[in-house]
Amino acid sequence: MLELIWLIPALPFLSALFLGIFGRTWRLSEKTISWIACGSVFLSLVISIGAVYEFATAYWPTHGRPYLSSEAGGFPHSFTWVVGGDARLSLGPEAGKIVPVRIEWSYQLDQLSAVMILIVTFVGFWIHVFSIGYMRGDGGFYRFFAQMNLFMFMMLVLVMSSNFLMMFVGWEGVGLCSYLLIGYYFHWNYAAYASKKAFIVNRVGDFGFLLAMFAIFSLFGTLQFTEVMELAKNDAYLPQEHFGMWGLASWIALGLFIGATGKSAQIPLYVWLPDAMAGPTPVSALIHAATMVTAGVYMVTRTNVLFQKSPTMMFVVALVGVLTAVWAASMGFTQTDIKKVLAYSTISQLGYMFLACGVGAFAAGIFHLYTHAFFKALMFLGAGSVIIALHHEMDMRRMGGLARFMPVTYKTFLAGWLAICGIPLFSGFFSKDEILWRTFSTEEIPGGRWLWLLGFLGAGMTAFYMTRLVALTFWGEPRFVVAGGSGASHGHDEHGAHEVRESPRVMTIPLIVLAIGALASGWIGWPESLGGTNRFEKWLEPVIWHRAEGGISPMVEHGEMALAEVGAHAEAHSAIEYLLMLASVLLAVGVMYGCATLYLRRRDRLEAIVRAIRPLYIASANKYWVDEFYEGVFVRGLTLGLSRLSWRVDTRGVDGGVNGSAWMTVFWSKVSGWFDLYVVDFLVNAIGAMTKLFSTIFRMAQTGFAQNYALVITAGLFLLTALYLIISW
Repeated sequence: MLELIWLIPALPFLSALFLGIFGRTWRLSEKTISWIACGSVFLSLVISIGAVYEFATAYWPTHGRPYLSSEAGGFPHSFTWVVGGDARLSLGPEAGKIVPVRIEWSYQLDQLSAVMILIVTFVGFWIHVFSIGYMRGDGGFYRFFAQMNLFMFMMLVLVMSSNFLMMFVGWEGVGLCSYLLIGYYFHWNYAAYASKKAFIVNRVGDFGFLLAMFAIFSLFGTLQFTEVMELAKNDAYLPQEHFGMWGLASWIALGLFIGATGKSAQIPLYVWLPDAMAGPTPVSALIHAATMVTAGVYMVTRTNVLFQKSPTMMFVVALVGVLTAVWAASMGFTQTDIKKVLAYSTISQLGYMFLACGVGAFAAGIFHLYTHAFFKALMFLGAGSVIIALHHEMDMRRMGGLARFMPVTYKTFLAGWLAICGIPLFSGFFSKDEILWRTFSTEEIPGGRWLWLLGFLGAGMTAFYMTRLVALTFWGEPRFVVAGGSGASHGHDEHGAHEVRESPRVMTIPLIVLAIGALASGWIGWPESLGGTNRFEKWLEPVIWHRAEGGISPMVEHGEMALAEVGAHAEAHSAIEYLLMLASVLLAVGVMYGCATLYLRRRDRLEAIVRAIRPLYIASANKYWVDEFYEGVFVRGLTLGLSRLSWRVDTRGVDGGVNGSAWMTVFWSKVSGWFDLYVVDFLVNAIGAMTKLFSTIFRMAQTGFAQNYALVITAGLFLLTALYLIISW
């Protein structure tokens, strides 16, 4: 199966190409389009499972290195796609060396890419299946699935790439696809605005990625992941920095992280993701769970050697991550759009993933990415099921009581809710607690306890706003008109009374499958403190670089500790881990109970709390006016200001210069015309007139009679003689 890994991205691409070209021309039916689109992703999933199994059981034990598709031969497995002559290195110990620029299009399969392709294809497949029911009857059915398949292709290229430039193609590709799918309803002004916003904000981050990539090539002379990471471990190429230092490793890591903050919606480039809810709900599920926003976490983990060379940047990553987790959670408290609540929860959960990476727990970050894919896809698709049932209503204030009308959607959504809140046995419990524990116990960077405290606070906030979502959507009494029943109408829905019923099986089966994943996907990372082996972390060990050498635990600072001390140290840490785990669970359960009580039985108390913190409530509801700040300062102030300045420079400077030179040309042409007419022509004409005058005078002597000529000659001689005599006398 390893020889077929090139088909994993190729199949969705061919499907996208076929549907995009022939979907409308051949008037393909929705059933045909569904089979082609979903079938291509399913085949990619099957090949992914087979390839990962062969890699884990046969290739890795034998070779002990990543598999490259170039090992299977040339095209279509691999080919040279960039040949740029020679380049001179400008950084590092080999500065001045001439190296050839030659980039291969070759897919790489290792432990990290194996996890990613399974997530992308498995979750992506069920999102595609759900989309069949969700998009039924849509006029752009073929276009939607063509773009979804293209999205899958680009994400698979990103996670399977063997070098930075190939990754950048997938990186930009998912940005393009997000633009197309967020703006799927392009006739809506809001959707068009949201798609442009997502595209432009991501370009800001991509600039940092590009600069980092240029620096990497200038230092190492290659963009191949395996070669770069191996060379980066050598201090001769990239010196190991200490906390507080800012060297070359920090600059490279900063560029990469700027790219990650854009793609994975971290402070300050998170503002595009909530507006991305303008696209169809399955698009939101794909972006948030299986594709685009996970790219930044994947990239940081893929380049973990470069980040670990700079403890300063590791601290920056952790700090930005935990601040984003709390910041986004605080905005989730007050949102009324069900999809926007989920969007802010995604931003917050991504913050936890970056927190894990920042404290050196890269495997824990990817573990949370893996569990998050299941419960977040589940909740977005569950929200889509609700939205369809309520005729595209997304305001939770006009929902309520849906548990009795949509039992499958409700029960499966509960699995996602319990997982994201970190309830034991559900997937989110294992990954979130692993991150919090590794943050608390880290010695990679200073301030781990404070970072843990913020992460702990964010976990409680998550439990609150997610319980609020469930309470407003599924519990209580209906706040909409039920056909043939009762309910409080708010006069919003143009369809009148809602005939609310469960979604069709094509939509509920994916919910059931993902609910099982939300429950059980975390068991593979069962922690050792609870009697497990954490197979997930062990699986990723080969791709995570550990600076500590000699097999000593990184928690042992200087490396020489008696075995008894090591055992006591481990026991103490286990006790603390149990205590923190218990505190986290109690916090989540307590917050969930308190929130449910406020929204279901103590509305008066809730309203009193809102009145007491009204300024904070208004600020949160308005997203702290960050979007308005960006709009005013960067869009209208900087961008439009510079455009106006450029217009003035162009119209008054450039155009003035051009028009001035034209005026001077006309002026000097008139001066030269006058000079030519009244000076040059005058002189020429004067000479002609004088010539004519003298010719007229002298012509009078030309009579044609010999006697006249003789008389003139005689007179002349007489005059000359007289003149001579006068002079000589």
